[in-house]
Amino acid sequence: MNEHRLPEDEFAKKMATVLSPSHAIDSVELLKGRDAQLSEIRRAWHQIGRQIFIYGYRGVGKTSLAQTAAHQQQSSDQHPIRVICEENGTFTKVVHDIFCRAFPADPRILKQKLDAAVGLKVGTFSAEMRQSIEAGIPPEPKSINEAVLITKFLMSFHSAHPVIIIDEFDMLKNKSEAAKFASYIKELGDSSINVKFIFCGIGEAIDTFFATHESAYRQFHTVKLERLDFDPRLEIIKSASEALNIFIDKTTALRIARVSDGFPHFIHLICEKLFWIIYEDSPDLKVRADHFERAINNAVSVIEPYLKKPYEKATQTYSNDCEEILWAVADDHQLQRPTKEIISSYERIMRTRGKEPLAKNTFYSRMNQMKTEARDSILIGTRSGWYEFREKMMRGYARMRATQERVELDVEHPLQKKKFQREN
Repeated sequence: MNEHRLPEDEFAKKMATVLSPSHAIDSVELLKGRDAQLSEIRRAWHQIGRQIFIYGYRGVGKTSLAQTAAHQQQSSDQHPIRVICEENGTFTKVVHDIFCRAFPADPRILKQKLDAAVGLKVGTFSAEMRQSIEAGIPPEPKSINEAVLITKFLMSFHSAHPVIIIDEFDMLKNKSEAAKFASYIKELGDSSINVKFIFCGIGEAIDTFFATHESAYRQFHTVKLERLDFDPRLEIIKSASEALNIFIDKTTALRIARVSDGFPHFIHLICEKLFWIIYEDSPDLKVRADHFERAINNAVSVIEPYLKKPYEKATQTYSNDCEEILWAVADDHQLQRPTKEIISSYERIMRTRGKEPLAKNTFYSRMNQMKTEARDSILIGTRSGWYEFREKMMRGYARMRATQERVELDVEHPLQKKKFQREN
């Protein structure tokens, strides 16, 4: 029996402090591999009016980076404000959500600040706005100018150094609404209002945002977030296992790092499942040969529906011969792969499974079907004869499904030595 074995309640509580598969990280201690980006953000914020836009693939940890950076900048007298955009959201709705979170619980504070006008002329507030504020009801701005005015008023007593996160910005599909945010941020900066913003979205979101208001570039420092490098993946595993007094051998740690595909959520999820299996199955808290496979099975069974549903829609068809094709697309560190390499990977995978590969013309047909809405457009063609997953996190999910079926895929990091020789 391991003398350092924690009681179950303590083990569970401790795990919640070192792994976060269900919520974003907000502390430097848990955020691995993002020191350079945190330093970039900290330096950028020294400039008055400079705001941050973090973009990257879904699941790479944009919210975790945003929350950690926000907690570093936000003064201790308050918490950062975080709002999320919705698919049919508007500028007014999102800004009103910010105002709701910034409103103090005690309406007397508002009355005092209004009377003092906090450096603003009372007359600049319309009668309707003032009535709403005095009643403790966050007003809905009728224009960008009103949004700026209310922001200045609320941020003046929210905290010494307020930070606001606007997450899931890519959900805001209406370009005219995105353009309003660009104008809003520009006016806040030009007015030297004491507030810092972090926007988070996928790559397409930042293109849309700046296309609507070209001069907005001056107000933003952009941070492109990639998948985690290999060393930070191993660091997550090592620090979590050591905190729980669990022994993970190097081979198992490498397998977790590989199958995660650099997405932090997958690392935390697999580790959570694995550590519970070890805790319940090993008196000495040492990993056994079958533990990894069981952890993968458990992780795959609870993975987000937005990954599982399209994957199964694409693979569970009348012919049921498409899953190995997706594994072949994921059989390399490159996100984009030419058809020639995908076929080579596919044929190797089929041999290891003792199955007959599809004829070339049928294979090409299946690949093209993967780009259609009927297969949820799980793949996209990036150029002639090249393919990649539309949702980049799906690539990691495909690797996990392959591992679940005991199919070994090739390395997924450019510095690792290839396991399998490509066929000509």
